[in-house]
Amino acid sequence: MTRLARRRGARPAEARVVRQPTRDLETIAAENGVEGCVRETFAALVACRQALAAEDLAVRRAMKGIAVDETRHAALSWAVDAWAGARLSSAARRRTREARRATVEALLREITAGEPADLRAAAGLPDGDEAVLLASAIFSELG
Repeated sequence: MTRLARRRGARPAEARVVRQPTRDLETIAAENGVEGCVRETFAALVACRQALAAEDLAVRRAMKGIAVDETRHAALSWAVDAWAGARLSSAARRRTREARRATVEALLREITAGEPADLRAAAGLPDGDEAVLLASAIFSELG
């Protein structure tokens, strides 16, 4: 990805890992629901689309591997969700589901505009309308 980004003039920042304090299970479950079940699931769907539709051959090739990786991340998030849900109180499960639902709503607002047309074509990204349709469809099925 760094190579692809630099080819287009971007200067990717170094990844930094910040040590976090230990969190309780409900906090971890909510975080997993937001970042994993919603955002990773949508990222996996978009990556699959990019692997098929990107006009830039280098992007299409890169996205094939990334799509597999993102799909594994999403699957792991849903497995963690099921595992954590079995250990949480019903109130904590409800709050976790609400956090997921709120994130889906936020995601739908975020993706409405889409990306510029030249970037969409090269990268195989959906326009705003298609992105909303994709997200709406997948999250209506996943709950």
